[in-house]
Amino acid sequence: MRDGRVFQGTAVQIVKGMQDVAFGVERLSLPEYIDWVVANAQRFESVALRVQGDTDEAKAASLVDEMVREGLAARG
Repeated sequence: MRDGRVFQGTAVQIVKGMQDVAFGVERLSLPEYIDWVVANAQRFESVALRVQGDTDEAKAASLVDEMVREGLAARG
């Protein structure tokens, strides 16, 4: 991540790791958290993350890919 944090694992594990360190999102489901990340990327970074998918796994993978594409994260 841009703040120096490193997450490893599957896309779902990475997104759940992000959620674990985020403030005030512990009660959100994984899809709700992904929507929250997308909204905050737009609000605070002016970045439109185009997350797609019909399953939690697909949405998590799409979020990770979009964050890398937009420079909000990098692959190690």
